[in-house]
Amino acid sequence: MTIDDIKTLIASDELRTLEMKKTTGELKDGMHSLCALLNSDGGYVIFGIAPKSLKIIGQMVTDNTRQEIGREIRKLEPAINMAVDYIDVPESNGLQLIVLHADKSLYSDAPYVFDGKPYYKLESTTMLM
Repeated sequence: MTIDDIKTLIASDELRTLEMKKTTGELKDGMHSLCALLNSDGGYVIFGIAPKSLKIIGQMVTDNTRQEIGREIRKLEPAINMAVDYIDVPESNGLQLIVLHADKSLYSDAPYVFDGKPYYKLESTTMLM
């Protein structure tokens, strides 16, 4: 996935298949959405986008950030081995977007739960089942 792919993806705002978060400070909410996407139609959770303005801002990604994301992914059951994409934001001094893709062709073992609770998408809203 490239930065141009991201621009195309976010152009239509949040949808049933797209969740945008400003930073991984919202990681738990993002993981609820990822679980919901796995239980619904699939889609993307992207960190580093200002949801209201749709501005690509990125964030600094450290080894600690990667470990934290990995720990949260491990809270999904049944267990999945999800690749995480880190996309450089041009002219940003090293900031990146973090993209989690709930690909229904790879992850079809629904229902999924995150931290013991199942979620689903209703339009652009993440709901507890």
